[in-house]
Amino acid sequence: MLKKQSILFNMKDTASPVSQSQRILRRVAQKGRGWAFTPHDFADLGDPRALGMTLTRLVRDGKIRRISRGIYDCPHEHPLLGQTGATSDSVVAAVARNKNLRLLPSAAVAANQLGLSTQVPAQLVYHSDGAPATVRLGKLNIVFRRNSGRNLALAGRASGLVAQALRDLGKDKVTSGDLTHLRSRLDSSARKQLAHDINLVPVWMRPHFRELTRDAER
Repeated sequence: MLKKQSILFNMKDTASPVSQSQRILRRVAQKGRGWAFTPHDFADLGDPRALGMTLTRLVRDGKIRRISRGIYDCPHEHPLLGQTGATSDSVVAAVARNKNLRLLPSAAVAANQLGLSTQVPAQLVYHSDGAPATVRLGKLNIVFRRNSGRNLALAGRASGLVAQALRDLGKDKVTSGDLTHLRSRLDSSARKQLAHDINLVPVWMRPHFRELTRDAER
C-alpha cells in the first residue's frame, strides 16, 4: 500500500504544470483573431515583471507580435490579404482597458464609424481622460488626446458617437436622409440612451436627437 501511494505521489509531483506562456496563448486563442492585448489582460496570471518577460519571449519566438510598446496581437496569414492582425478598434479597446480610459471618437472618426462618411480619416483621433499618446498600427496613427471631463460626459455611449457624427456634418447641414440612416444604425437601447442624454448635447442637435428617439420609451 505504501509503495502504491509513493508511486502516485511521484507521478503527481513530476507532472508538468501549464506554463504561463501556454496560459497566455490559450487566452489569446479564446478571444479569437484580431484581438489586441496588453499585460493588463493577463494580470491574474502572475507577477507583472514575469508577465513582461513571458510576453517578450513569445514575441521573440514569433508566437505573438508587438504592435507598440505594451500592446500586442497574434497575426495570422490570410490566403488573399497576407498577414492580418488586430483591428484599429481592437487596439483602441486594449488601450482603454489597460489605462481605464474614457474615450470619445473625434467627429471624423464617429461619422465614418456610423457610415455618414466614406472618407477614412488619415489618423484616428480619440479624446480621452488619460495622457496623450500615439499608437502606430501599420501605416495608421491612432492618436489619444487628453480632454476635459465635461467634454467626455458622453464617452462610451451611443449618444456621444451620434453627437460627434452630427458635429462632423455641421449645424444646418444634417439632412433627413442622414437621420434616416442613423435611425437604421441605432437599436432600441441606443435610442433610449439618446433620449436620456438629450440635455447634454448642444441645443442645435436636440431636434435631431428627438427625431432619432421618436419611438424610444422614456
